[in-house]
Amino acid sequence: MTAAALIAPVFDETAVDRFAFGKNWQSFLGGLNEKRIAGARADLIKWLGTDKLTGASVLDIGCGSGVHSYCMHQMDAARLVSFDYDQHSVEATASLREMAGSPANWTVQQGSVLNEAFIRSLGQFDLVYSWGVLHHTGHIWQAIANAATCVLPGGYLFIAIYAKGGLYPEHLALKQKYHAETISGKRKMEFDWILNQYADLARGGLNPESWWNQGLERGMDPYVDLVDWLGGLPYEVATMQELSEFLGALGIEILKQQPAPEGGCHILIAQRKNAPTVFAATAG
Repeated sequence: MTAAALIAPVFDETAVDRFAFGKNWQSFLGGLNEKRIAGARADLIKWLGTDKLTGASVLDIGCGSGVHSYCMHQMDAARLVSFDYDQHSVEATASLREMAGSPANWTVQQGSVLNEAFIRSLGQFDLVYSWGVLHHTGHIWQAIANAATCVLPGGYLFIAIYAKGGLYPEHLALKQKYHAETISGKRKMEFDWILNQYADLARGGLNPESWWNQGLERGMDPYVDLVDWLGGLPYEVATMQELSEFLGALGIEILKQQPAPEGGCHILIAQRKNAPTVFAATAG
């Protein structure tokens, strides 16, 4: 597979149905506390294999709530740039930057990963982070390619992408139905989903209430994640093999990966070949 084969020449990102991710993230910040921040930071440390980003430049593409940008600032990133397509996400992240004391080495802005001129203006970074974002752009392969251009030689790309499987049409239809529903219809879909999860846990001999602990290890909130899942349009998927081949064609090699079943996200850290950068993510 060549990278160019998956990238269409023209795409209008304003012409697709789009979920209000930013408003959902703003609601998440209402429940943000030190425990959630510590969970988000611990997950970054686990994946990166270090608790320090000292001297490193970091780009957070699709910064959402801003909590992971905040954590990377806490980890002593030398330069941190956070951006999101959704203005409400920009505002959410800006509020966490303000909470951090409005550091001069952390900038927050609105922009699109599909806007090549904007992406070029940002330059290149030691670490490019984009968790669960690039599959929501409406043009997943262009988004991944553009994100990859921001990685310095020897730098790292850290992304999470929805896993492809046979249920994709069903999942897409579910999201389209949620998008078209009234507010009360959306609440009913959420309630029904949670009831089904409770039933599945009970059948497995587990406490149904344990559903509310899902995602806490990353500092997330299960209800916010559910709304994100049901509403998440645009919605695209990929196999780990497709991701590996596509990145390989761009000169980027996967070092660490966690394949996911359908409905979950493949997680990977990949490195652009050539000279090492100022910090090294572990490959184990």
